[in-house]
Amino acid sequence: MRIVALSDQHGYLPEIPPCDLLIIAGDVCPDRFGPSLARDVPELQKAWFDETALPWIARAPATRTILTWGNHDWCGQRCRFDDRSSAAPTTPLTIVVDDLVSVPAGGAAGDAVTVWASPWSNQFFDWAFMKEPAELARTYVAIPEGIDILVSHQPPFGYGDQCADFASGRIRSIGSRELLTAIDRVKPAIVVCGHIHEGYGQFERNGTRIFNVSIVDEYYRLVRGPTVIDL
Repeated sequence: MRIVALSDQHGYLPEIPPCDLLIIAGDVCPDRFGPSLARDVPELQKAWFDETALPWIARAPATRTILTWGNHDWCGQRCRFDDRSSAAPTTPLTIVVDDLVSVPAGGAAGDAVTVWASPWSNQFFDWAFMKEPAELARTYVAIPEGIDILVSHQPPFGYGDQCADFASGRIRSIGSRELLTAIDRVKPAIVVCGHIHEGYGQFERNGTRIFNVSIVDEYYRLVRGPTVIDL
């Protein structure tokens, strides 16, 4: 199975290579609409998603698309989204918030890949889809063992999560320890994440491949393309 994954688009809609599964790991939408922040006008952000992002997904040469939200996607937290399969008919789309999705893998009859996707990040400032660590632990304990792919907007602690501290300039890890504990328990083949733009890259922990697939840098400039992963 060929997977194409990206995160932290912040309104950018890059060209997608042909794939069996397209994974979008949050922060899909732009932050501003004219003078207004998306947190104040989530309905405008939803309109952008419906009118701009959905046609882009429909044009993607992917058999299936799985999308979860990120901390900039206020529309995902405050607006209602129905089943999107009919909205993007050429690329069936499933928007996933803390749930399990089974994707046909091709090959032998009945083969499938299981994907769990979650939009949450560690609490900081006033953003969408954030929880304190204790709440995150309760959320992640629901992730079932034996899944193939774990999609999380935020990275696990120590993997794709390093960024510069604004005050000191020192590099530090700010990923989720609770998510790392869940990964050690679940042992997925692949973890797809983003959130920390500077953390882009591929990592490995105990046989699990971890991909931070952010496409923008810390200044929100589009500097990378989607990541291609073969499962």
